[in-house]
Amino acid sequence: MIRIIVSEKPSMGRAIASALGIPGTGRNFIQGSDVIVTWCVGHLVTPIDPEGYDPELKAWKLDRVPFFPDPFRYAPIAATRDQYDVVAKLLNRDDVADVVNATDAGREGELIFDLVYRLSGCQKPVQRFWTSSLTDNAIREAYERMKPGDAYQGLRDAAYSRQESDWLVGINCTRAQTLLMRRAGGEGVYSIGRVQTPTLALLVNREWEITNFVPKNFWTLLATFQAAAGTYKGKWFRKVEGKDQDRFSQEADARALADKLSGMAGKVASVTSRTEKKKPELLYDLTNLQKEANRRFGFTAEHTLEVAQALYEAKLISYPRTNSRYLTEADALKAPGWIKAIVQGQLTELHPFVAELRKRWPVALDKRFVNDKEVEDHSALVPTENPAKSLQGDPLAVYGLIVRRFLAAYFPERIEARTTVITKVGKESFKSTGTVVQELGWSAVDPPHSRPKKDKAKEEGSEEEKDPGLLPAVAKAEEVETKELVPKAGKTTPPTRMSEGDLLGAMQSAGRDLDDEELKGAMKDCGLGTPATRANIIETLLKRGYVERTRNILQPTAKGIDLIQSIRAENLKSPKLTGEWEARLERMRRGEASRAEFMSGIRAFVTELIQQLKEQAPKGKPRVFGKVVGTCPRCGANLHLRDWQGRYYVKCAASADPSCLVVFDSDSEGKALEICRFCQGPVRTTRNGGKVCAQCNQWQTAKAAAKSAPPLPLAGGQNGSGES
Repeated sequence: MIRIIVSEKPSMGRAIASALGIPGTGRNFIQGSDVIVTWCVGHLVTPIDPEGYDPELKAWKLDRVPFFPDPFRYAPIAATRDQYDVVAKLLNRDDVADVVNATDAGREGELIFDLVYRLSGCQKPVQRFWTSSLTDNAIREAYERMKPGDAYQGLRDAAYSRQESDWLVGINCTRAQTLLMRRAGGEGVYSIGRVQTPTLALLVNREWEITNFVPKNFWTLLATFQAAAGTYKGKWFRKVEGKDQDRFSQEADARALADKLSGMAGKVASVTSRTEKKKPELLYDLTNLQKEANRRFGFTAEHTLEVAQALYEAKLISYPRTNSRYLTEADALKAPGWIKAIVQGQLTELHPFVAELRKRWPVALDKRFVNDKEVEDHSALVPTENPAKSLQGDPLAVYGLIVRRFLAAYFPERIEARTTVITKVGKESFKSTGTVVQELGWSAVDPPHSRPKKDKAKEEGSEEEKDPGLLPAVAKAEEVETKELVPKAGKTTPPTRMSEGDLLGAMQSAGRDLDDEELKGAMKDCGLGTPATRANIIETLLKRGYVERTRNILQPTAKGIDLIQSIRAENLKSPKLTGEWEARLERMRRGEASRAEFMSGIRAFVTELIQQLKEQAPKGKPRVFGKVVGTCPRCGANLHLRDWQGRYYVKCAASADPSCLVVFDSDSEGKALEICRFCQGPVRTTRNGGKVCAQCNQWQTAKAAAKSAPPLPLAGGQNGSGES
C-alpha cells in the first residue's frame, strides 16, 4: 500500500522527498516505491463568495446583510486548480492507505491541508508531520515522531474559526460600510477587516497627532567649562517637583540668567560614575527580523519574509514564521552544529569570534535564551547545520542578521561607563554626561544599529540625545572657569510618520494596554495579526489605496483617513477585538473552548455591528465627501472638495483608475489655490516643496524641478489633508 505526503510548497515537498531517499523531480508529485510526495502551492482552496450561495447576493444591498453561510462552502482556487486536481486524485487512489499532513507546523498550515483533504472527500487516516527545520536530519527525526491528525483537532478548530469569523466580519462589514460611504458621496469599495482596520487606525491616529501638533519654542542655556584636565559642556537645569526642568519658555529669561552668571567661576558639585552592563539581545522572531531589516536595509516586511522563506527552503535557517525568541532544551543541544556551519560558511568576518569561543569551549547557551515554555509552535530564528557558501545581496544580508544575533548570545555583556558631572555656578546647576564603552562584549559580534528611533517626537535644538563621549577627569569641589554661556533656541516637533518597522512594532505590541488581563495575555504573543500575516496586512492596505509608501515611510491617504473617521464602532478600530478573539481561539486550540459557541458569538457580534452601521446611515444629500467640483485631469473620475482641519483641498475619487492620486489645495469652492503657468491646470505641492501641475505634469520653476523628486508617478502633494 501507498502513503501520500502532502507538503505546503513544492520546495518543501522536494526537501522531504530527498531526506527520505525518494528520488525524482516531478512537476506535481514525486513517487517512490511506497511513498508519494505531493504539495499544495499555498492555499489551494478558498471560501466561495456570497453569490455562490445565492445569485441575488451579487448585488450589494443593505437589506441583504448580514449574511451567514450555514455551512460554509469552499471551492478550488481557479489559478491553482490543476494542482488541486492532482492532490485530490492522489488522496483518493485505491492503493493509498494513509496520508501525512506535512504543511507548515501552525494554524494556517493545518487549514491549508484540511481544506484540500475535506473538499476532495478523502477519509483515510492522517498523520501529522511537524518540524521547524528542513535539514535532512530534522526531516527524518520529525518523520519518525509523527502523531495522529486527531491530536491537532483543537488547532484545526481554531484555524477554521479564525478564517470563518474573518470572512463574516470582512464580507458583511465591507459591504455595509461601502454602501454607507457611497450614500455619503464616496466612491469605490471601503474594505473592512478585523486586523486590517485597527492597523490602518494606528497610522491615521499618528497622522492626526502630526496634523494637530502645535510647535512650541523653547530655549536652553549651555555652558562651556574649563577644568585642569580639559573643557566640557553642561546644560542648565533645576529640580521642579522632583523632575529636571532644563528649558525656558522665553528667550529673555535664558539671556537674563546668562548675563547674571557671566564671569562667575564654577565649582564641581558632584561626579557620579556608574557601570552599565547590557546583556545580548534575544534571538529573532519574524517580526523583530522584519523590523531590523527595515531599519538597516529599508526592506519591506513582505520582502524580508520572502527572503527568509527562501533561506528556509534552502535549508540555511529555521522556520521563519515564528513568534518566539527562545530555543527549547532540545534545540540548544544542536547549537554546536550550527556554530560549525558558521565556520564552514562564507561569513569569514565571524570566524575570529568562533575561534575566540573555542578557547572557552564548552560554553552552553544562557538560560535566558533557552525556555521550552516560551516556544509554542516554532523556536527562534537560527542558522542550521548547513553552511552558507554562495549567498549574495539581500539573502546574505538577512542571513547575516540571523547568524550574528545567534552567535552573539554566547558572548559576554557589553559594558559601558556612564559619568554625570553637576557643576554649580552661583546657585545654578549645569549637567554634563559622558559615556565610554569599556568592553564591546556581544556587540562586537552583533553591533547595534546606530540610526536613531523615529517613533517619538524629536525636538529641534535639543541637546539631550547628544552624548559628548569621554569627559575630562574632574574632582568634586574642583574650581572651573566658566568660559561661555550661550542660550540656544529649540522647537518641539511632532512625532514622525511611521516607517514599516515602526508599524510592525506597533502591530506586535498593540493591545498591551488593555485592562483585561486575559486579553492582554492573548495580545502579548499575537498583537495585531501574526508574524506570518503582518507583512500581507501592510501590503493589503497599500493595494486598497488606504496607505502610501514613500521610500521607507507609510502614510494614510485621504481614503484611509475618511474610512477611520467614518467608523463609529470602536471595536472595529481597536486591538480589543483581536485580543478577545485570540484569547478564545487559544483556549479552543487547547481544547478548553467550543468552536460552536465561538461562532455563535461571532454571528451575534456581526449582527449587532451591522445594525449599528445601518443606524448611522447618513440622511439627505451627500456631505461627508463634499460636492463634486469637476473631473480629474488624469483619469476623468470625479474631483471631490474635502475639508481637513479647516483647510480645503480637492481629491480625485479614483473610481476610473484606483492608482490615480491627484490632489491639490483649494479654496472653499474647490478652485485651485495655484494655477499652472503652462496650461492653467491645478498645481500641487510635492513633499520637497516643489510645485508641479496635476494636469500637464510640468514643474513650475527650474529650481523646484531640480530639488524635487520626479513627478511621475503622481503621488499627491503635501497639504492640509495630511496626504502626499
